[in-house]
Amino acid sequence: MNAKIFNSHPCYLNGLNSPQNLAFRRYQRMPLLQRLLPHLVKVLNAQQLADASRNLELQYWPLLGHAKSPYFFEVPAFLGFVPPDQPLEPSLVVERLMAAPCPPPPVDVAPAACNLERLQKHLDLSAAQCLRLLCAYFDYGRASWPYFELPAPALRNLLAAWWRVDLAAVDAALDERLSLLGLLAHPEPCDAESNACSLASQLPMQASVVQALSLSYATDAELFAALQLTA
Repeated sequence: MNAKIFNSHPCYLNGLNSPQNLAFRRYQRMPLLQRLLPHLVKVLNAQQLADASRNLELQYWPLLGHAKSPYFFEVPAFLGFVPPDQPLEPSLVVERLMAAPCPPPPVDVAPAACNLERLQKHLDLSAAQCLRLLCAYFDYGRASWPYFELPAPALRNLLAAWWRVDLAAVDAALDERLSLLGLLAHPEPCDAESNACSLASQLPMQASVVQALSLSYATDAELFAALQLTA
């Protein structure tokens, strides 16, 4: 793949939703979500948990018994009255998602899986760095994890529990290396007053990187060229 990647429609990423990448994402994402949810229940307050639960309903509505994506907002009167859906209780959302079966493993190796493995090998990435990249790739378009904010120390502890690593490994994964390589954007700073950071702010993968990771390459050199890596 020597030709430069060109996307004529910025809302569409080539390869992202190929059958292989979809199967890979679904298979890997559910165990990660089920590892995250018990920790969220412990650290989020009632309002944060309600907000996160609504996010999860929008992201995982087929698994939660909805016939279609729910709508939680009032429609302006001039567009005609459409009553908003009532969100499920957060406890019920968590219960149903924790009980959801894991999708079957992919039949074929996904390009994204192959590319992430190549990066781990050639850049000597730690387990926590790989998980940060994986979680960022899955969350493109806020597609996987609910939005919430925590004080920086609490978010750091949450990541350690979610990724099942120690705090030193989290700190190493959150340092500037992945951003300097261009694999992640630079995270947004924490709020100056509350020192709160969002999970999304720590997983800032740009569309160009998501697309590059979603495509197949004959050689490592082609992958590095697509990602504009010099390693």
